[in-house]
Amino acid sequence: MARSDELIKKSIVDQMTRDDRVDASGISTKVSNGIVTLSGEVPTYYARSAAHEVAVDTVGVLDVQNDLVVNYPDFISIPTDSEIQEAVNHRLLANPDIDLKELEVDVNAGLVTLKGTVNTYWKKIRAQQLAAHEPGVVSIDNHIAVVPTDNFLDKVLAEEVINSLESKALVDAEDVTVQVNEGEVTLTGKVPNWSARRAAEEAVIYNAGVTNLINRLTVSNL
Repeated sequence: MARSDELIKKSIVDQMTRDDRVDASGISTKVSNGIVTLSGEVPTYYARSAAHEVAVDTVGVLDVQNDLVVNYPDFISIPTDSEIQEAVNHRLLANPDIDLKELEVDVNAGLVTLKGTVNTYWKKIRAQQLAAHEPGVVSIDNHIAVVPTDNFLDKVLAEEVINSLESKALVDAEDVTVQVNEGEVTLTGKVPNWSARRAAEEAVIYNAGVTNLINRLTVSNL
């Protein structure tokens, strides 16, 4: 039986209050037919991501619209755009896992734009995660291109993704349709909760040859 919107909202607010990463005092939470909208202000980009994580992990949530705005407190010395740019550059270049080529970082009023190339999709995601932890960041546009070093046939890649889905305990692979076009993977179908949806994403992003992911899986409590 589906949970009521009131119960979903209470669960989200209670968890945000307990979660030390999130200052829930500036967050407004609305729920309509299982769709959650977060609005208001948070003190850091990391707190914005954490609030989103709390919402999507709540039982009964079907989707989350994150309209939270990052507004650093007055008592915090906010780095300049050039300082943020230098810090993000250093963090990305110093990380041995992603090996980001032709790196270009632009910062405008705290909005970070990432450009460059990596050879697998998960490295693109990892680069954004690293940048998100820098003080002063309010938003990130990730334009890093994925350029595999080897050629991958779409049919073979689709089979690899399906095999990965079948290995995930939270996902019934029969409920997920996988389509691959020039390395871009599209997932469609229904999953029972957001944990299953995230598990399906993980089944895709760590496969070599994936250049992009379009996740159209819907969450259904029915």
